[in-house]
Amino acid sequence: MNSTIRRTVALVGALAITGAAAACSASDAATTRAKPSATSSPSPAPTTVGTPGAAEILREVKAHVVAATSAAFEGELQQGGGTIRISLKGTVDGKTSDVHLESPSLGKVHIIVIGKDAYVQADEAFWKKQATPETGKRAGGKFVKTQVGDSALTKDLTLGSFLRKILGSLGAGGLDGRVRSETVDGVDCWMLTDKAGKLNGALYAAKDSMQLVRFTGSTESPSQLTFSQWNHDLAITAPPADQVVQPSPGPTEQPQPTSPSEQPS
Repeated sequence: MNSTIRRTVALVGALAITGAAAACSASDAATTRAKPSATSSPSPAPTTVGTPGAAEILREVKAHVVAATSAAFEGELQQGGGTIRISLKGTVDGKTSDVHLESPSLGKVHIIVIGKDAYVQADEAFWKKQATPETGKRAGGKFVKTQVGDSALTKDLTLGSFLRKILGSLGAGGLDGRVRSETVDGVDCWMLTDKAGKLNGALYAAKDSMQLVRFTGSTESPSQLTFSQWNHDLAITAPPADQVVQPSPGPTEQPQPTSPSEQPS
């Protein structure tokens, strides 16, 4: 059972990473994916004196992402015709994280990682989907504890994995070179897009810090991730002991997959 839970958690990570990659790459998509129109996006304001260039903003955003030690984000991703809702906070090194994930195909799951320990709390739909309904019944809504070790979880379901996907998708080649001003949740931001405007997604960076604030996907794959608490102490702790149950040992421990491509479908 312990290895089953590990594989299940790793699958959650692979699912979330794949969706995040799609959302991030949308902002750097070719303009042929969508045709701009006069009514689909606002006319861009001309760059004014004192406004940094698009390439400079992108360079600073990437530098902050590379230097980050912790952060949080939340949002929605479109994948396989369904909506994945996700919130994640944690350290870049993956030693601590707190993740909430919900999708029609997966159910609801809450995962906390503290060092080598992972705590999994999920609804009945989740455990049935993983063919482990007995685990859900025994947990009774509490967290099931498992040892993470060097499983795919530590590589995939971490802030660092998401940020690496973002860095891989950020490229100046698709930008239209114009800088716009918008406000995101009360934060004054610079907005960057390609020539199709928001149709192909956008990147928002805080004017005062150049920290990444939001990513949006294209109209073909509506997605949005909003970032906050860069380099903050996120105070992630294990659940109370009375809310944790130990996994029942399975008859045979099976090898764990080591990459998302090896996860079960």
